[in-house]
Amino acid sequence: MTNDKLRRQNRVVIIILVILVCCGLGIHQYFNYALKPVDPSSKRIVHVEIPKGATDHQVGVILKGKRLVRSSFVCDYYLQTHKEAGVKAGTFKLKASYSTPQIVKILQESRESR
Repeated sequence: MTNDKLRRQNRVVIIILVILVCCGLGIHQYFNYALKPVDPSSKRIVHVEIPKGATDHQVGVILKGKRLVRSSFVCDYYLQTHKEAGVKAGTFKLKASYSTPQIVKILQESRESR
């Protein structure tokens, strides 16, 4: 291989790596944004019914429909990767000022204590 070809290949590899790093950072920033509260100043209480046997995806869609999370996909992903006790079925009182991690914690709490 000539030096010229080698330099071109190195440039292509570096460009691809830079693009991948930028995409990774962008995705990371989006996830951080999506985990934040929808309305940090909201005092409104929203009653949410989680049916027995609901999947993580269904819970994310329910929460997105009630405008409690920014992204049902990110909520679903967060539920799957932060399984401590699993989501409990029942009615929950939530606020749009709660972050996705706060909502997930509430949904995973034991219903006997409420």
